[in-house]
Amino acid sequence: MVNLWAIPMFLSLAGAAQAATIEGAVPPATVQVAVGDWEHLPPLKLRNYAHLSSSVMSKLYEIRREHRCSLPGSRRRQVDLSISFAAQYSPDGRLRRLLLPQLNCPEAEAWLGGTLLRSLRGGDYVPTGENLNGWYRGELSFSYEG
Repeated sequence: MVNLWAIPMFLSLAGAAQAATIEGAVPPATVQVAVGDWEHLPPLKLRNYAHLSSSVMSKLYEIRREHRCSLPGSRRRQVDLSISFAAQYSPDGRLRRLLLPQLNCPEAEAWLGGTLLRSLRGGDYVPTGENLNGWYRGELSFSYEG
């Protein structure tokens, strides 16, 4: 098991930072790429995929199609992406940190990080309150055919 506090790399998410600024007084959450095992964390409750747009799926497909990166679940004309992530919430319920798995593709990691940040802040995933440390595990899956 990898310590969740070990931080191997920060993401540059200009779009996510702008979105956080637009949202107002909500302090920005830290979005990071990490190698770790967060399967032992309690799951977030998935309410919907309202913030996962076809444009994000199309962008990830384009990254793979143009051979800019190899993504898990990629095939010739399709991307079947399934990743787990970890999210930490403060005691008042605000998102503090988001950890994404390392995909060795900063562009895809940035798109996924921005999408998950909007999803978590928008209520697509919600903490259950069962973890006093505020850490939870989430899953993001989609299939896109070009």
